[in-house]
Amino acid sequence: MELIDVPEGLAGVAVTATRIGDVLGEQGAYHYRGRSAIDLARTSSFEAVASLVLDDRGERAIEAVTLPAELEPVLRLGDLRTAVSAYAAILGLRPLVDIDTNQRRADAVRLISAFPAIAASVARRELVQPEPGVGYIAGYLHMLTGGPVSPEAVRALETYACLTIEHGFNAGAFTARVVASTGADLGACVTAAYAALSGPRHGAVQSRVLDMLDAIGEPEQAAPWMRNALASRERIVGFGHAVYRRTDPRAPVLREVCATLSPERYRLAVAVEAAAAEVLAGRRLGANVDLYAPIVLEGCSIPRSSFTATFATARIVGWCAHILEQATERKIIRPAAYYVGEPYAGESPY
Repeated sequence: MELIDVPEGLAGVAVTATRIGDVLGEQGAYHYRGRSAIDLARTSSFEAVASLVLDDRGERAIEAVTLPAELEPVLRLGDLRTAVSAYAAILGLRPLVDIDTNQRRADAVRLISAFPAIAASVARRELVQPEPGVGYIAGYLHMLTGGPVSPEAVRALETYACLTIEHGFNAGAFTARVVASTGADLGACVTAAYAALSGPRHGAVQSRVLDMLDAIGEPEQAAPWMRNALASRERIVGFGHAVYRRTDPRAPVLREVCATLSPERYRLAVAVEAAAAEVLAGRRLGANVDLYAPIVLEGCSIPRSSFTATFATARIVGWCAHILEQATERKIIRPAAYYVGEPYAGESPY
């Protein structure tokens, strides 16, 4: 079989077709099944957006759940990957290839619905049950912080969650599809996606943005700090994107949220963005979602150690959408690699 040369990191390579949504890099826009993600984030509930993203049935993607008591010892370990895997095992999820479309969707709904409670329980290292009748985002925030939450914080986090619920063939989504192509159960697919998200080059960068803002300290120090970082060849987080050629469209929405939620952080981040426009001029490195997202999370009283899990609490819907879509394909994802080591010295057995 003749191999095909592809760009590093598969940049610009389309590996399959999807009906879930698209990221339009040159236009600076993205959508969920043809509907503007930005408009939905401004006007819709997370539950409504989740129903749209998961599939085109128009049915609920979230239902009431109770975590099983036998999950508690695993929750005390404080590792979300282990907890998700254990929950899937307790549910007895079967391989995707052994179940029909309805059962796959039912499994996805169960995992999505339980994820906020699992994430909150892992963060607190104790079993935390969802409160009946409370919304997905409000319930997560209440379970995570253990206290009352303001309507402003809930709306801010809901906007963030609607913006980040899905975003094309990122590393996490692609990982989920690769595992789904093997026919593995849905829990295995979601666990793998979260493992990809946990990497600092993917979803785990957000707390580093706050570290950067802490280091800068004052708005007038933004430009000198960035020049020094460039001179030292340090990575400046919160800028640039693999697909968007200009500003990430999620950044302006979250900037608006920050203005009222965290005014001091907002002023500093705006100064940093302005400094970047000067210092990074000509590099096409506009602000991305990670510049303002951690300010929103911090303003909602979410600890930095839970930033990645909070991101996943929204993104799990997108992962499940990709898993369900990939499960309808019959071929395993199995690319090749160029071998560049020592040449084979043996003989052919044929």
